[in-house]
Amino acid sequence: MATLNQDVKKNILILPRWYPNKEDIQLGNFIRQQAILLKDDFAISVIYVQADSTFKTEFEILENTSEGIHEIIVYFKQGNGVFGKLINARRYKKAQQLGFEKIKNKIDLCHVHVPYRPAFLALKLRRQKNIPFVITEHWSGHLTGEYQKKNATDKSLYKSVLKKASAISCVSQLLANKFKENTSFDAVVIPNYIEYFPMSEDRKSDGRIHLLSVADMHDAVKNISGLIHSFSVALKINSNLHLTLIGGGPDEKKILDLIADLNLSSHISFRGRLAHTPVLSEMNFCDFYVCNSNFETFGMTVAEALRCGKPVISTRCGGPEEFLNEGNSIIINPKNNHELSNAILKMANEYQNYNSDKMSNEMELKFGKAAVKKMWVDFYNSTLKSGE
Repeated sequence: MATLNQDVKKNILILPRWYPNKEDIQLGNFIRQQAILLKDDFAISVIYVQADSTFKTEFEILENTSEGIHEIIVYFKQGNGVFGKLINARRYKKAQQLGFEKIKNKIDLCHVHVPYRPAFLALKLRRQKNIPFVITEHWSGHLTGEYQKKNATDKSLYKSVLKKASAISCVSQLLANKFKENTSFDAVVIPNYIEYFPMSEDRKSDGRIHLLSVADMHDAVKNISGLIHSFSVALKINSNLHLTLIGGGPDEKKILDLIADLNLSSHISFRGRLAHTPVLSEMNFCDFYVCNSNFETFGMTVAEALRCGKPVISTRCGGPEEFLNEGNSIIINPKNNHELSNAILKMANEYQNYNSDKMSNEMELKFGKAAVKKMWVDFYNSTLKSGE
């Protein structure tokens, strides 16, 4: 697998809406892993911009060159009040420009994840330097109805960005279909890369059956409270169950209060946000994984659990249905606590009957390094060739 020029790597600038940062180390980790995946074929730089309401100074720039990519994270002081949205848009553009000044190499292609705000710099570079850009959409708003709720101005800006992109991708066929329905734009499907490495850590089981769920604490999308209620019912029948929750977000206090109110503190471990490696460690340790989401564009953590050889309980929430089957999962309807309680009890009795190696190998073939890397190299190279 090679770049267009065997001697000189093309320079790709990634502009993501989501990316791991000091407030949320899990946010957009799949975008970071994709960047690292492509470092041998392209010279990868990332500029991520994040507002911070606690800032005293207007901007702060952090750089990192570990793991073979050049990461530039720019924080800016968040504006509030009547003109807050306008102030933040201006500061966002300035922050991107400050980040761009740290890049010394000529950029050949920009890659925008989740437009339209991260596309500000890509649009500028296209206009001033004729540098093309591509877009990847991950946003669940196309599935949840949030896109339809956007005002006419936001929709117009969004579509104007899409129109100027040289190519567009989505992370699942379901999302690509909804994306086209909402915008009329076609998108190729390139799934997220599922990273895997066996844990060297030897954790001894305490004899309990361990369930795991990794999700943003955003109940309207992830329905963590429904999982807790369902787990509480299952626990009354099988007292040997233990649930670990990983994640953070706006409903975190609500979730912790519910755990306390149901007297589940000794049966549910809340770990908060964790970096990617500890999350994979928990996946290797658990007996089975639970996704109780109402919507998922891809289902990254579901795929990661299967790659670790763990069977899954998942709702019919979108993306995961493209790779779940009776040989690796129990699939239930969303927002149905009764079904979920029964599925937990059933899986607790049957998880050892699933073929771990087969589940893991299936995920490797679909979403492993070789398969996904080839898709991205072809996607980038096709765009670069068309621009020559």
